[in-house]
Amino acid sequence: MINRRTLIRGGLVAGLASQRILAGNAPSPPGLRRIATEEGFNIPEVARATARILPELVSREPGEAAVFGVDRPRSGDEAPPPWLHQLSDIGAGRIADMDGAGIAMQVLLLSSPGVQMFEAGEARELSQLANDRLADAIRKYPDRFAGLAAIPPQDPAFAARELERAVSKLGLNGAIINSHTGGHYLDEAPYLPILEAAAALEAPIYIHPRAPSPQMVGPYLDYQMVGAIWGYAVEVSAHALRLIFSGVFDRLPKLRIVIGHMGEGIPFFLDRIDTHYAAGAGRGRGSKPLSRPPSEIFRDHFTITTSGMNWGPALRLSLETLGPERVMFAADYPFENARAAVSRIDALGLEPDTLAKLYHRNAERVFRLTARGAGQAK
Repeated sequence: MINRRTLIRGGLVAGLASQRILAGNAPSPPGLRRIATEEGFNIPEVARATARILPELVSREPGEAAVFGVDRPRSGDEAPPPWLHQLSDIGAGRIADMDGAGIAMQVLLLSSPGVQMFEAGEARELSQLANDRLADAIRKYPDRFAGLAAIPPQDPAFAARELERAVSKLGLNGAIINSHTGGHYLDEAPYLPILEAAAALEAPIYIHPRAPSPQMVGPYLDYQMVGAIWGYAVEVSAHALRLIFSGVFDRLPKLRIVIGHMGEGIPFFLDRIDTHYAAGAGRGRGSKPLSRPPSEIFRDHFTITTSGMNWGPALRLSLETLGPERVMFAADYPFENARAAVSRIDALGLEPDTLAKLYHRNAERVFRLTARGAGQAK
């Protein structure tokens, strides 16, 4: 029997250890606006549905089983983690936390793994419900929240229509997809309608982590490396590179992708990716000839966020490698400590124009916040 505590512990989804970090806010420039761009929420209906299917995961999705803790015995007396209430609060309590961290706006996304583990019919219903609920919160607090639509890749045609509805009718600002869906990736042919819809709408797709796919996860299980400690980054970086080598960005020049956690390691590897592509790597059975080096495609079509990785050396490398126009601040609330995230960045002494791009200008551009009515820049 899977109880509520097992679901909670499992992870909707990530670094509980960060909650132990205590930090105050460093002084910040007067009038600086902070927009946090990868901030989780959940609704009771999705949480209950997830709890219901957890027993299936041990055989069907062993990575998620490990993340949720259902692949091993658990004691029955574990206290709920501190982020449980924060995750479900998309109102006054969340705003109070934002105020305490000096964050003006959150871009909200349905917490991983979202709707991607359900059968298509249930995924359709839950995605619409989550998007309607999110839009209600944004209408109530238009200067504090923006949001990304949960869409079900299990039904690509519906997902494309739901993205169009969410952007055009609900005023949402893009899509959230939690990496693989049953071991399949967005570069595969059935998912082209989703990418075409995003490009036509000029709505970014945020590829968020989940446990590595069933075909990849084996080596990560022995040492519980499936989650934020390592597996998430490997999963999303592989997904991003698959998109690049598929040639889809030449086909859809307006397609834009966002990935978090300081680019899931890709900024560190860009030069190596280019040199080995030039030597013949990256040309598998699914590859298409690229019009530009992979690093140029990444810089032109991807923006990264700092979620859970607000660490000076990594941020400076990413700013140098990608340019200050391609990096956005995120706290990864409620799984990471938002006050600590702000303090670490404020303490770096970044040049004011770079800091403004990092904290709000890039988010306003990428998510079209002003145009979509999700709050005005100050």
